[in-house]
Amino acid sequence: MFIVLFCQVGDGNPLRRWRVSVEVEAPPSVVLNRVLRERHLWDMDLLQWKVCETLDKKTEVFQYVLSRMPPHPSRDFVVLRSWRTDLPKGACSLVSVSIEHEDCSPIEGVRAIILESNYLLEPCGSGKSRLTHICRADLKGRTPDWYNKAFGHLCAAEAARIRNSFQPLITDGPETKI
Repeated sequence: MFIVLFCQVGDGNPLRRWRVSVEVEAPPSVVLNRVLRERHLWDMDLLQWKVCETLDKKTEVFQYVLSRMPPHPSRDFVVLRSWRTDLPKGACSLVSVSIEHEDCSPIEGVRAIILESNYLLEPCGSGKSRLTHICRADLKGRTPDWYNKAFGHLCAAEAARIRNSFQPLITDGPETKI
């Protein structure tokens, strides 16, 4: 089950802040690693990525390119991202925001902007996590009306892809519990 909500932010930018929550069949630290280092496993739109600069053990400048919604050009993102694995009750978080960086010239397409992206990963029993993603982005080339109608669906689809990347493969034969 998904929970998708939005709210307006009073900073003059018409883009809404979207929040999506879903349960994932993995502990928070494993989900965090999937979001940080294994995007290729859940995001089929990922064309390229690189770490531009490592600032410390849990902070880096990261660049990635997505080819989403053809015939629109690909989107190039450069974000400062920082994560925590030592939150109370075993929770983890990842916070990202777009920045300019001299070592991250555009790879391909249009430079898009992440106004805010926050992942909160909380344990919810039996080795599961609740993934909550709060996101506000300007993908460039879209109207505020499009964001109001479509961006929440993109956020929900992303959360579903992360969740589904942990689903066991369906195989023929009897099921066993180990």
